[in-house]
Amino acid sequence: MNYLDVLKLTVLAGEIMIKSGAEIYRTEEVMDRIAKNYGVKYVESFVTPTGIFCAIETDEGQVFTTVRRIESRGFNLTKIDKVNDFSRRLARRHIPVEEGIAELTKVAREKSEYPRWLKVLAAGFGAFFATGLIGGQGLEMVMSLFIAMLVRSFIIAIPDLGLFPFFLDLVGGFLSTLLVVVISKFYPISLGVTVVGSIMPFIPGMSITNSIRDAIAGDFLASQARGLEAFLRVIALAVSAAVVLAFLT
Repeated sequence: MNYLDVLKLTVLAGEIMIKSGAEIYRTEEVMDRIAKNYGVKYVESFVTPTGIFCAIETDEGQVFTTVRRIESRGFNLTKIDKVNDFSRRLARRHIPVEEGIAELTKVAREKSEYPRWLKVLAAGFGAFFATGLIGGQGLEMVMSLFIAMLVRSFIIAIPDLGLFPFFLDLVGGFLSTLLVVVISKFYPISLGVTVVGSIMPFIPGMSITNSIRDAIAGDFLASQARGLEAFLRVIALAVSAAVVLAFLT
């Protein structure tokens, strides 16, 4: 048994999951299961939103350790499901380490993003229904839908410069509020309701949810990191909207 390959496979699984938005406790659990299913006597994994630390000990007392930095994160439940499925299949039957590495490498190289048209459509309908939930009428709901779709299209078109989501949320909140203010000059819409509905697709709901779930699981370091990220993004939306409203209304 090549334990270095086992370690590589274990960390690869964790990397895919954390990059795809999985909870910390779930990522560590999957890593532990994979390593132990390959006969590793002792495995210790420590995962944060920005890095993975993993050590395994063999029956002979050899210890192998590795560190993997996580530079980018997103949300892709399909990849999480594929890693979980691999872990379950490994528990039922033996899968050669080389075959496992090849399978998960293929998963890691898959395009992590959903089609652009689906992102735009999801943003539009998210804003549409959010506006309705906070008391918006038909016209406000329709305006929120088109504004959210237009702004999301613009954000997606921006080249990937490795910027922190904070800056994209700042731009998204600014443009959404600006468009609402301009449209309100020509149509009788509620300014506040339409602004809130239009920026709703930018709210980092998954980050907030995962932060709470990590805290419940006892992973307070990861919970604080994700909570701070979500807080900064919400602040960006609020500040950008406030600036536009302060100067144009």
